[in-house]
Amino acid sequence: MAALLDRKVHLKSILLLWAALLVVFLFFIYKTCLVETINSYKVLDDHNRARARQIEQDVGQGKRTRYILLYTSFFEDKHWGLPAETIEPDYFSMTHCPVTDCVQTTNHQLLPSITDYDAVVFHVATRWGGPMPVVRSPHQVYVAADMESPAHTKHTLRLDGAYFNWTMTYRLDSDVLFNYMNVVDLESGEVISPALRPAWRNGFYEYNNTILAETVAGKQRMAAQFVSHCGSLSGRDRLVKKMQSVGLEVDVYGKCGPLQCPRGNTECDQMLDTVYWFYLSFENSLCVDYVTEKLYNALKHNIVPIVFGGADYNRFMPPGSYINVQDYGTVSELVDHLRYLVDNPIEYVKYFWWKEHYALENTNSYCDLCVKLHSVNARERVQYYRNIKAWWYDDACTAKPKIEF
Repeated sequence: MAALLDRKVHLKSILLLWAALLVVFLFFIYKTCLVETINSYKVLDDHNRARARQIEQDVGQGKRTRYILLYTSFFEDKHWGLPAETIEPDYFSMTHCPVTDCVQTTNHQLLPSITDYDAVVFHVATRWGGPMPVVRSPHQVYVAADMESPAHTKHTLRLDGAYFNWTMTYRLDSDVLFNYMNVVDLESGEVISPALRPAWRNGFYEYNNTILAETVAGKQRMAAQFVSHCGSLSGRDRLVKKMQSVGLEVDVYGKCGPLQCPRGNTECDQMLDTVYWFYLSFENSLCVDYVTEKLYNALKHNIVPIVFGGADYNRFMPPGSYINVQDYGTVSELVDHLRYLVDNPIEYVKYFWWKEHYALENTNSYCDLCVKLHSVNARERVQYYRNIKAWWYDDACTAKPKIEF
């Protein structure tokens, strides 16, 4: 019996010893492997957090100026419409940009090397005559800029796979929007459009302005068009002729018509308010989001724009601020509606309802580019357009309008 008890005690001691050894072994594994791994993840996480905080601090304190090189000219304009060869933070501050620590230049020699610039911008609407950069730094952002439609983009983009990081165009899915004007809410100051899904107020059907109706009733001519690009792909010349053939008076100014009115002439602006009922804002091509200054030129006056293009115009202006040709099956139906509005000025002035709620504001795409260059998320995310030609051209335009003419 005593021997049995001694055996049990001995076995228990051996089990306790093995348990102790197992604990020591697991502790050894934890200390030598797991703790090091856990600490490595913690170090990495702490490093990333600290780096993000430092970048944000640098941006906030203006420690790191971003340099932008406009590598090509913008058509014939070497300075891209800017007041000088080089614009500095004072310019961005003067234009009320929320981020001002940028320098933008067309001078290739402003910095010692092409690789010192944070962003290099290329105008891709035209073919480049000069050499391309022969060196490139991984930190740089190459930007493709274009305000022309794909139908008028002369640079084919065929050889530019994985070359550009960002796009800067009129398209609403661009990385930086390069457009003409914004619509701002007068009450909140918020920029409402252009946007994919703008939240517009309502007010067209309820709007009533008898004083304005009496004023516009003095207009004498039906419609005006200012155009110098003839024979466009959209067929707008044929559309105007069709409108004239069904009895609508359209006075065509510019190279494509018999009338002349110099750009910037104050009398030309005044007659839009006092002489004409409608302004033909017809685009040269029917492409997604392609809306040019023709629309905004009309909206600045007491005249109703008639639009013809490939855009969803509600992304740009509130419903009931324009008449869309493509909403009508035939030109005769369109012209009948225009005549109805001329005969009923109270109905005509409803198209001005939006002016009590919104205002047009000049855009500042260079400010937006500066802001994006300072954005932590944008700077830290590596992005290339592997097939920018497909992005720009595929399903972007149509040759056949919805209206028959």
